[in-house]
Amino acid sequence: MDSQWVLDWSHEALRLALILSLPVLATALVSGILLGILQTVMQLNDGAFAQVPRMVVVGLSVMMLLPWMIAQWVSFTTSLISSVSRGG
Repeated sequence: MDSQWVLDWSHEALRLALILSLPVLATALVSGILLGILQTVMQLNDGAFAQVPRMVVVGLSVMMLLPWMIAQWVSFTTSLISSVSRGG
């Protein structure tokens, strides 16, 4: 194993982390914006009003995306382990 191999796999791990986090972060962003608009329209100043629905939406999105996320993790881990066993 050389340093280039470690850099390549580190790059792939960071790319996978970004790919797996983007749908959840996008869901949180969209729900936050929509709830913020709703708060503004209804003139609600309570900060807790938006927290619970946003947590529910993000939780549901994670539950829906979990099979895909696990498949991506398993694929990455399998590739990494097979690459280590081949010697880089």
